[in-house]
Amino acid sequence: MINMPTKTGLRRIRTPCFVELSDLKDLARLTCAFEKTPMPLFSFHYNNNIYLFTQADIFMGRPIFYYAKAIDEKQFLGYKNSGGIEEIVSVDSPLFPAYIYAPIIHLKKLPKLFQKGFESIKGKIDKCLSIQIKEIASLAKISSYKVLFEEPPLPLFTFKSNGENIIGVFTRINEANENSIFFYTILDELPVYNFLKYSALKIGEATFTNKVDEHGSIYIKIIKLAKSHPLVELEK
Repeated sequence: MINMPTKTGLRRIRTPCFVELSDLKDLARLTCAFEKTPMPLFSFHYNNNIYLFTQADIFMGRPIFYYAKAIDEKQFLGYKNSGGIEEIVSVDSPLFPAYIYAPIIHLKKLPKLFQKGFESIKGKIDKCLSIQIKEIASLAKISSYKVLFEEPPLPLFTFKSNGENIIGVFTRINEANENSIFFYTILDELPVYNFLKYSALKIGEATFTNKVDEHGSIYIKIIKLAKSHPLVELEK
């Protein structure tokens, strides 16, 4: 059994939660865009398909993995955004300097604990506290506060939940606490763009875009989910 350190010693890791993304570009954007060091990816085979996943969070001792189906099995996943056009490449050598490369670690097979989470976690899963906010600009403030500490903004996730178009961000009041809070707002429709542009100098202004090259603005990556997030349950 895998364990993880705590203040009181070791404790068992709970069954991971696997969250499917809309496509491989969303996974590349999550692991590469604005990151000082690209997040490592792990590949595995399941039912004659190749999947890539990365760990982006942990909640109540449960690792949160985001995954997408891959086309082939290479050593790196490259990502670039040029003039608002995203491109991804799967390569064995990171030869093209225009790309940011996430390394891929190939698993011989998924551990049983991981496979259980990938196939579906049986029983009730703890949910994050969900807090609705009034407008998208407030969401941008929550996501981008880490820029003050020279860290990239927290990613925004979009998905449908009970017929509502949701965009939100996972964060913690205390970084030492694993109890994430999901701040969200409801949109008229899900964004087709990949980033949210925000400027603190223009109060209340936040717009969706694909371009990330205008100076003086903060850009927040948007990650599209294939379906509703399993850790989010909106209050009725």
